[in-house]
Amino acid sequence: MKSVRIAIASALVLAMSGGVPAMAGDLQDSVAAAAAAAAKSSTQETGMKSGIGSGKAMTWAGGALFATGMTYGLFQFINNKNGGYAEFGEAAATNKKAGAAGLSMAFAGGALMLLGHHAGRMPSVAVGAKSLGLAKRVSW
Repeated sequence: MKSVRIAIASALVLAMSGGVPAMAGDLQDSVAAAAAAAAKSSTQETGMKSGIGSGKAMTWAGGALFATGMTYGLFQFINNKNGGYAEFGEAAATNKKAGAAGLSMAFAGGALMLLGHHAGRMPSVAVGAKSLGLAKRVSW
């Protein structure tokens, strides 16, 4: 398995760098242009990570959304319009659309909890006027 990983990594490195030599022209002009572009776009970039604690906030908000959606959805599926709980054969008396909306809300809350739990290991995305940046540490 280790040899397969090494072979894949070697093939990727050779495919990306070995075939075409990089032609940057005059190095000093390229560096000046890159610095000017970075200074211009750095004021417009916003990252997805908003700082320490955003993972906890997403986890708690997702938990609240999950609990609310699950409660609402199950109540709409179980409670019928006759004042009691649904029995066998009373499927038309329950509100299926509202129950499905509640379970969808619970699914969204579960997704938020997952993203909040893994917020420290998520990639950082930066969006600029004409650029998109992605930073992620990959280890084998």
